[in-house]
Amino acid sequence: MFLTREAELCVVIPSKSNPRERFAAEELKKYIRIMLGADAKIVPDTILPCANAFLIGGPKRNSHSAKWITADEFSAMVSGPEGMLIKSFGNNTILLAGSSSEKHNDYDRGTVYAVYEFLERFCECSFAAFSNPRANAGEIVPSKDILNLENIHYCKPCSDRQYRTAIVQYSNWAGNPERELNIPFFDWLAKNRYNRILTWASIYEYYKKSGLLKEAERRGIRFSVGHHESSPLFLPPYGNEYFSERYYETHPEYYKLKDDGSRFCFDDHAGQWAFCSRNEDAIAEVANNIIIWLGKNPDVDVVALWPNDGMSEQCCCTDCSKYSKTENYCYFINSVAKLVKKVRPDVMFDMLIYVDLWECPDGVQLEDNIIIDESTWHSSGLRTFGKPDGSCLGGTHFEDNLLLWKAAGARVVYYDYYMGVYGLRQRLIPMADEIQSIWQNFAAKGIDGAGTQIECFNIWNHLFNFFSFARTGYNTALSMEDNLLSVSKLFGKGGEKIAEIIRMLEACINGQTTMHKCGHYLMEHIDKEAIYQLYEEALSMAENARFRNNIKLHRMVFRYTDVETKEELSGVENEEFFLVEERYADETGELAKMTEFDSFWKNDPGYGIMIPVKSSKTNYAYDKWYDFE
Repeated sequence: MFLTREAELCVVIPSKSNPRERFAAEELKKYIRIMLGADAKIVPDTILPCANAFLIGGPKRNSHSAKWITADEFSAMVSGPEGMLIKSFGNNTILLAGSSSEKHNDYDRGTVYAVYEFLERFCECSFAAFSNPRANAGEIVPSKDILNLENIHYCKPCSDRQYRTAIVQYSNWAGNPERELNIPFFDWLAKNRYNRILTWASIYEYYKKSGLLKEAERRGIRFSVGHHESSPLFLPPYGNEYFSERYYETHPEYYKLKDDGSRFCFDDHAGQWAFCSRNEDAIAEVANNIIIWLGKNPDVDVVALWPNDGMSEQCCCTDCSKYSKTENYCYFINSVAKLVKKVRPDVMFDMLIYVDLWECPDGVQLEDNIIIDESTWHSSGLRTFGKPDGSCLGGTHFEDNLLLWKAAGARVVYYDYYMGVYGLRQRLIPMADEIQSIWQNFAAKGIDGAGTQIECFNIWNHLFNFFSFARTGYNTALSMEDNLLSVSKLFGKGGEKIAEIIRMLEACINGQTTMHKCGHYLMEHIDKEAIYQLYEEALSMAENARFRNNIKLHRMVFRYTDVETKEELSGVENEEFFLVEERYADETGELAKMTEFDSFWKNDPGYGIMIPVKSSKTNYAYDKWYDFE
């Protein structure tokens, strides 16, 4: 296929197309118009295609695809969930199709991936970043006079790991999700192979009521719902929109008994496990309420039945006191999962293993609808990071414990922190050089995958981590250098200098520290003068404003980490460090200047960067690094 601006072209979709196929066609049409200026028509497969045709969907979905490849041939090439095939036939036809296996909850996302892979691999686009759509920054879509698409072929038979999750919240714990950048964020997730959002009940409810849930569905993104709000959702002490009963008044015995004789009541999301774990009536009520809730929320296929946050004493009633905290938590979840499975065998339960809710009880046999979601935050601390061989996770007590849960019958995944944790304050944390080894080890050990916490919108703060995480989870053959080549396209000719910077940052951290101390360690050991010089060179090499703006955003993260870690705070340890927002004097006002670009703290489209600083300073002098074009 040889396309010019005057070319007649169409995108052919199945006559009974689903939301993912229609979305894939719309995205292809949009980006062809941006690149080439040509306007493709989207038509059903019941009519003859025009001179140049893109076929969306495989031979079982699209009758025109079936003219070029049989269902058996296609299935042999695209053999598993989330696979894709991109192939030209003759001189004027290109097939963009993914597998559509329902039993794997594939959700036809392979077809969406095929469109994005085509645009990046054969049209020189880069979807590694996003920004405010009205800003001249973010993804790269080149303008072309001609598209030469002759003899193209790419096949990915299936995804290598099927669990690639964004654990989503918005500022100060769950926060307010009513943000302008939600759609660009969803786009970015789908383009970069995230296939699931795990989030708080309140965020999910906003997504549903605002129409964002349907937008996620169009992109093939599934939902795990609950998080640290699952307990009051399914057993509300004073009722909620789903369940009117005020359980704290009618059945206080459902909640854990405290040492002072009172029953646990919710003040916020803290307090760890809220229930009396051995109360069979409470177990039955939670199971029944979950079944009712699922009937009203059919897009949810995983319930994240988690404890509240933090560490706290368990129920001290006679029955619970006979067992450890983890034994009781496991008994409750396992019992609920067994009851719900009788009615909804298609739904999984995500069980958080976190801090001191940790060890797998001896002899336990878990229901097969349970996913063990182990945080890399044990009560003894967070994991170290950055060893390219993956040994900061593989072979550690984190893996040993997770594999014990797997042996008990559960699917197993990690809750990891490629942005660090909340208290790290979005400082730069280079840990992408270990990702390929980690994902390959998952495949070898039968670990389904991982989720990474993402506090919207902090994409630029941890750009290379977040990009490499899901892309490599989808395709474990991708090395750090492969991913670096993709990300470097964001910066034009300056990309080679940005790549040098990223290599230096990644080489600096090799397991010497945990995430809490990363920012200070990095700035004490990196050659900052060399880094800043490379940014200068990158900026001078960049060919246009978008490349320059992307370079400025990338530098801003490094500069924020440098400035924000210069002054130590004494007496800020443990939980306190989560609460401190205005930490530094900001004598020059540079941190305050950076907040003009922030997308996180206020409902402002910003640039997809997070600068968690509260400052009234406005006296920072003009600087080219904050002059966006």
